[in-house]
Amino acid sequence: MSQSQEQMVRSKAQTLMISLNIALGSLNIGYVVTYLTLSIDTLFAVLGISEEEKTERLSLLAGILPLGNVAGVFVGYLLKQKFTNKQCLHIADLIGITSALAVIADYHLIVVIRFFLGVSNGISSYLMPVYIKSICPTQYFGQFSMFVGYGINTGYAIGQLMGIGYIDYSGPTSNWWRVVFLFPTLICIIRSCIMQFVYNYDSPEQLIQRGNIERAKYVICSIYKDQYVDEQFERYNKMATEQQKQNNKSFWSVLERKKLITLQTGIVSMLVQIWCGVFAVFYYSAQIFADMADDDVVQKTVYTFCLGLSGFFAQFFTIYMVNKLGNKFILLIGSFVIGSLNLAVAIISRDVTPENEFAIFILLLLLVMTFGSTLGPAAWSIVPQLNDSDGTFIATEFRWAFQAIVVFCFPFMEKNLKIFGAFLFFAIIDYLYFIYCHFFLIDGRGKTNDQLIAAYHNKFGYSVVPVTNQQQSNIQTDLQQPQDQQLITQQQGNSKNENEK
Repeated sequence: MSQSQEQMVRSKAQTLMISLNIALGSLNIGYVVTYLTLSIDTLFAVLGISEEEKTERLSLLAGILPLGNVAGVFVGYLLKQKFTNKQCLHIADLIGITSALAVIADYHLIVVIRFFLGVSNGISSYLMPVYIKSICPTQYFGQFSMFVGYGINTGYAIGQLMGIGYIDYSGPTSNWWRVVFLFPTLICIIRSCIMQFVYNYDSPEQLIQRGNIERAKYVICSIYKDQYVDEQFERYNKMATEQQKQNNKSFWSVLERKKLITLQTGIVSMLVQIWCGVFAVFYYSAQIFADMADDDVVQKTVYTFCLGLSGFFAQFFTIYMVNKLGNKFILLIGSFVIGSLNLAVAIISRDVTPENEFAIFILLLLLVMTFGSTLGPAAWSIVPQLNDSDGTFIATEFRWAFQAIVVFCFPFMEKNLKIFGAFLFFAIIDYLYFIYCHFFLIDGRGKTNDQLIAAYHNKFGYSVVPVTNQQQSNIQTDLQQPQDQQLITQQQGNSKNENEK
């Protein structure tokens, strides 16, 4: 990054903190995947659920969450038509705060709360990358777009770390599970408070669309130095124009060939992120380690905690890799290494002995570490980088649908295909994605988002038709109408005041 680019913003640290706070909700997305894993034995003991009922009840508790995520992404898309990105995240946090009711020891209530927590996380998962892309200076987007992935990986680690409390506080008399279940509520409150009272910045292009020019300029002035404000205002005005043009079209225009070129990249990347094998480990690690540790609570907890901690520390390697390698090569390396580790787990699991159980644990540890530094953050980053908000909506919707399928299918895969067949299947998916990345993905280093998208269009023979002068004029007129209406209302108010005088 050049020195002149660094000097455009008033404070890189402030810009970093704004994006980090937007992505704070991603902690909950990761946390809710893992916090139930070590809680389940104590929770079921408190609720009086028998061993015969355990499988069925666990399946519903685990599976209801991604179904809520699917619903939440759709709700987020509808909300975005009426509210700004910031307001939508406030609504998501308001829904998430209701998760505090999960401390009531009632199974059916906890299932309902898990669904609404999924809705909250679904809204956030769709809007966080869109919001960061909107408010983040273009020169930082490559790095800052990784924050959602980092937050999710950190959430995995926190969820597994909280399981340490069950070493001393487990069983039917424990209240530790209530502490564990309150964490999502805390994150929702913190993010909303910071967005409202510290970094109260709506997306400038949305403010321009709504005719709130002064507020848009205030946000731009808060991020950029005075000499760059006009230049950035023009950039956001152009973004508002493009969004208005998109709004005037049918939603199904997202399936035009022009958009499908990059949309399918996002969908395929999300598919592989979920079906690379790591999420089966995240959801069912306690059950895997229960067999390895002969159901010893301490050993099982330590194994699971090490898994989360390894992914947490490994993710920070991506911060340094993204500018040097770019998303394409990070995904290439990640898919090949994860595929090889899955293959090794499959081969060793054919003949499990006390001697090679620890080797399986080490392989799973490396699997999570590789995911945390490659596919985890990079797959989240590539979606908003190559797609507009409609494309991001579709890719995110598919992502949660893929996760719901994993949650419901893996127990049956493990039962019928055994660990060998399941992880061999994951390895094949990873190797196919490696081939896909090699032949299809374009290296984005040194390119802006627009240049990268244009490179995809050129590579696959799509000629982008420029907006005509007449179309541009019509769009500008649509944008100007709320501004004119606001001016007329203001003038009428002034005239009324003068007459009263």
